[in-house]
Amino acid sequence: MRSVRANPDDSVGCSDSAPVYRVRLWFPPPSVDFAWLVDEWEVTDAGQVTEVIAWATSQAEGNPFEVFLRWEDHHTSKDGRLEPYSRYALIYGRPAIVETTTETVFFESE
Repeated sequence: MRSVRANPDDSVGCSDSAPVYRVRLWFPPPSVDFAWLVDEWEVTDAGQVTEVIAWATSQAEGNPFEVFLRWEDHHTSKDGRLEPYSRYALIYGRPAIVETTTETVFFESE
């Protein structure tokens, strides 16, 4: 780890919108031939990030979890227009297995 003094002129503080967090809860595979399972949640209206971490800890049941902070960026569309784009920064935790790939499969109940 390395630390350097931060520039006090950098913009730090409140944004116009409340923070939005993404929590990934990892659960071990049900069998050796299966992959880890991940359950993703969007968490809003938290007073502090510690509330989100406490909630995730209780939901994870001792399994690994990750907490991300959503922030808004933009990208340029094919026709040259700027479009909003949500990005996520990992702020706490770790995935189930560090050197792995993730495949997302969506299930919807009827």
